[in-house]
Amino acid sequence: MKKWIALVIGTGCCLTLSAITLGESIQLAKQNNKELLVATEEISKADEQYRDVRGSLLPQLNLQGSYSLSKTYLPDSATGEIPSVSSMLDDNEATDTDKLIAGALDGIVGGMMPSSPQKEGSLAMQLKMDQVLFLGGKLINGIKAVDRYRSIQRLNYSVKEQDIVLETTNMFYQTLLAQKVVQIQEEALSTARKHLNRVELLAQEGQVSEFDLLSARLEVAKLEPGLLQAQNNYSLALTAFRRQLGSEQSELIPEGEFVLPNIPDLTLQEAQSIAAENRIELELLDIATQVKQLQYNAERSNFLPNIALSASASLYSAADEYRIESDDFGTQYSVGIGFSLPIFTGLSNRSKASFAKHDLAIAKLEQENSKELIRLQIKQNHQKLQYALQNYEVQEQNIAMAERNLELAQLRFDNQMGIQLEVFDAQTTLASIRLQFISAVYEVISAEREFTKSLGYKLAVE
Repeated sequence: MKKWIALVIGTGCCLTLSAITLGESIQLAKQNNKELLVATEEISKADEQYRDVRGSLLPQLNLQGSYSLSKTYLPDSATGEIPSVSSMLDDNEATDTDKLIAGALDGIVGGMMPSSPQKEGSLAMQLKMDQVLFLGGKLINGIKAVDRYRSIQRLNYSVKEQDIVLETTNMFYQTLLAQKVVQIQEEALSTARKHLNRVELLAQEGQVSEFDLLSARLEVAKLEPGLLQAQNNYSLALTAFRRQLGSEQSELIPEGEFVLPNIPDLTLQEAQSIAAENRIELELLDIATQVKQLQYNAERSNFLPNIALSASASLYSAADEYRIESDDFGTQYSVGIGFSLPIFTGLSNRSKASFAKHDLAIAKLEQENSKELIRLQIKQNHQKLQYALQNYEVQEQNIAMAERNLELAQLRFDNQMGIQLEVFDAQTTLASIRLQFISAVYEVISAEREFTKSLGYKLAVE
């Protein structure tokens, strides 16, 4: 019954877990990594910024317009009753000429006095163009600078992408290593418990001493905490691995084997020469120095004049009533060239240029310092890889000797020339060396990945 329960539980666990290969892990990590997604958005921002600055080279057209209606009520003092000249004439004595002149004067005086309310309609439209002709090189240097910035963002994306590939690869194999350690510890503990059972049976028959019995129990007691520690380490590694993939809540587990990669046969000098040509970081430093040079050039151009072309066409109208007729419109056209030349800015422009010059010098020094750090990194990674290979060769020989030792111990026991304790000791030694061997393989894989990345080669996605 217990076997059936264990089988059902094991089958259920297999169904809930989902194995994932290294290549699938890298693709999933790249897809879900927040820093890489931010780098993608930064590339889009840099592209838009470049288009924005480049657009300053083209004419800037603006259309402005307004339409308004107004109604004004004047005070009574301004619109008082107007005396009539015609009313002052004597109808019996005034001639027709007098009446005609008096009516004309009434009309002139009435036209001079405002009426209330006053209605007015107005419409105005203007099309204006501004075109930069010369800015002393500031605009061209600015466009070049944002173009370099755009290249920096793309290279930053490549660097982050390779970092994610390396981190995911390391975590993948770290989780595999932790899983292998659990398996080896379980096998070692199982072997120790079997040995303890045999010793206990022999102790009941009086064929072994109390010392042998205590030794067997101590071996089990020593291995049990190691298994618990290995299981805990595996759980932590698995959690970190899933977090790297962006699937912390899923049941993904890595699936694969420890296979030695192709080791590049390069001397330290050859490696540094390859890195000088391929490292993205060196290209980034070079572009950053170019940006500082462009900023310095732009600041020096502050002493030169700025010239711009401006032109406009305006249409306007004004009417005494709300209704605007076709003959109420007037037009205005203008074109001109303006310039601005700094005469004295309180030495501000000179200070800005000097500041940019020092900034450029700092960028060059940082570039040289970074080159030295990269050369040091390559040297360290090269030595680390050589040590990992040497350690692997030693562990390979050790595991071969441990396997042979177990064969001889088993052969001696089968021929009644040795005791079971010798077989157990050989099994325990083999388990310990197997742990060291698996760790050595992992160190080679990790060192090779780091060394390949430091050369500037793009890490392959298996």
